[in-house]
Amino acid sequence: MTQGKRPNAQTIAVTAVMIAVVAVLTFAVQIPIPATGGYIHFGDVGVFFTAFAFGPIIGLFGGGVGCAIADILSGYASWAPLTLVAHGLQGWIAGYFGKGKGPVGMIVAWAVGSIVLIAGYFLGEWFIYGLGYANALAEVGPNFVQEVVGGLVGIPLVLAIRRAYPPIERISLGRVWEEG
Repeated sequence: MTQGKRPNAQTIAVTAVMIAVVAVLTFAVQIPIPATGGYIHFGDVGVFFTAFAFGPIIGLFGGGVGCAIADILSGYASWAPLTLVAHGLQGWIAGYFGKGKGPVGMIVAWAVGSIVLIAGYFLGEWFIYGLGYANALAEVGPNFVQEVVGGLVGIPLVLAIRRAYPPIERISLGRVWEEG
């Protein structure tokens, strides 16, 4: 037998719930950004919570799929591919560096995940969507604000949930034994 990774029913259920939570947080409050036609939202609170609480794989799916679903439901379907990649990478990076860490480790992971998201949207808006350097640059500030809120709420939320429900640390894509 060899040791490998595969999702169990609990992991699949948690992933689905976190996709839904991120989608609702992204969809519920949207503040338009006129320069690019995008919007600021609270989905990053959910992305960071998901990544720090459940790790990089659930962070990848929760962030990418949850925010992309919100784009589609909000009439921003053309943004969904960029959102899927940018928020997915944000969730994966933050989860990779922040899962199981204390406040300092999560702050570092939050900063790296935020840089990945901001750079991803900047490059995507400039090169893929052809919005021009100035318009892409105009969205950096609002994205930065969105990331700050995501970290300022997401990190304390994870710490509070860990204190209230310590077994949360065991929920992630764990190791299982497979026939080899």
